[in-house]
This record gives sequence, C-alpha cells and structure tokens, in this order.
Amino acid sequence: MEPHHHAEEIVHVLSAHNAWVRYGSGSDRLGSPVPLEPGITLHFPELEWHVFEFGVDGLLEIIYFYGQVDNIRPEEIAKSQESLPR
Repeated sequence: MEPHHHAEEIVHVLSAHNAWVRYGSGSDRLGSPVPLEPGITLHFPELEWHVFEFGVDGLLEIIYFYGQVDNIRPEEIAKSQESLPR
C-alpha cells in the first residue's frame, strides 16, 4: 500500500502478524512503525497521512469505518470546500 490520506477514518484490526502502521503530517513525514495486533482500534483524523505495511511473512486484516459517505478522497473534500459560500 502507498501512503495515503482521506476523510476521517476508524480502523479495527481483525488479525495481524508482522504488520504495522505509520502515520504523520505528510507522505514523506511518516513516523516510526507502530506494531498492530488483533483487537486494536485506530483513529485517523481527516487528511492525516498513513500507510499499513507488513513483512514478508506478515498479514493484516482490517475493517474500516468512515464518518461520512461523500467527500471521502482529498480531491472531493477540496471541491466541496470550494463550493461553500464565502
């Protein structure tokens, strides 16, 4: 997976082995790996950069939730904000 950002997201880890997440203020400014384990729930604020990674023998199964159904991708968020009255 490539580093990405989008709408606010909650992620619940269903299963993980040799897997981690990194997050930060930009795709080139991601922090140290945070190991993932089953049962962990993560919260990513709107437009926070993050990436899920795993080793050669690793695996990661997650379920994710968005608090909205539109304007999920950054380009949709920007377009929506441009249409707001000023």
